[in-house]
Amino acid sequence: MTNTFIAHGLQQYAVTPEHVQLSQNLAVHYDTVAEVLNIRWEGTVDTSELRNGYTYILRLVQFFKPTRWVLDLQHRDTIKKEDQKWVFKHIFPRALRLLNQDVFVAVILPVHFYESLIHDLDGDDMIYGDKVLILEHFLYYEECLRWLNEMHSGSETA
Repeated sequence: MTNTFIAHGLQQYAVTPEHVQLSQNLAVHYDTVAEVLNIRWEGTVDTSELRNGYTYILRLVQFFKPTRWVLDLQHRDTIKKEDQKWVFKHIFPRALRLLNQDVFVAVILPVHFYESLIHDLDGDDMIYGDKVLILEHFLYYEECLRWLNEMHSGSETA
């Protein structure tokens, strides 16, 4: 059974709980077969849209319990530093607590941003108890999936 619903405010329309076009700048899809949460931001995203979008994403995280995410930022404009800090302070730690499992987030960056970022950091991680959230940066979706599958296989054998 497909759940079709219309939401108000930030959300323009949604087809199923697994695939949601929250706005012209945010699409979220949970791949039930691969068990990967795909998040794609595009264009100019203001503070309100960013926070509403990530709050909705947390609801999907609570429902689907995805431990592997692809965060596609290839076509999103730069966001304010305060907004970036808010995501790292409120969203990722909360997702880690909600899931209480290791979480792997593959971030796709535009080439021009990737080059400058890669010199500054190799990856980011957060810890909650004995669980960890790891972010890795990539240029292509295929690279993300390969890494996520490796991390998933590694966490199952640990």
